[in-house]
Amino acid sequence: MKEVLDSSFFIVHYTSKDEGVLAKTREKLAKLRREKRGIVPAIVVAETTNFVCSVGGRVKALDNIRTLEQSGLEIASMNLSVARDAGMLKCVHRDIPMADCVIAATAIREKATVVSDDEHFRQIKDLRVSWI
Repeated sequence: MKEVLDSSFFIVHYTSKDEGVLAKTREKLAKLRREKRGIVPAIVVAETTNFVCSVGGRVKALDNIRTLEQSGLEIASMNLSVARDAGMLKCVHRDIPMADCVIAATAIREKATVVSDDEHFRQIKDLRVSWI
């Protein structure tokens, strides 16, 4: 089964100081790359770049994003169907940020699991969620 990586996954991966957590994120990435099951919505690239830049600076953010771009994970652009589905999710779940609705819509369309520790994903019916 495919897995859609949320921004929270990459924020932990790029900023955590906990070696145990980093070992888990590295293992997850290696497995998803090896099995060609990892999907990263383009909005996740934007959110991750912004966060890493704000805490670590532009050079660190650009280095991390280049690594992500070359990782072999599928970068999913937002097409019309995902945009429509994300808008409908946002209409029903007003408290969920639009970017997360895009991530959820991508996962639903791909019949994938969202890898995130954000609890609001669990509000969306029929969305599978897991964490490292």
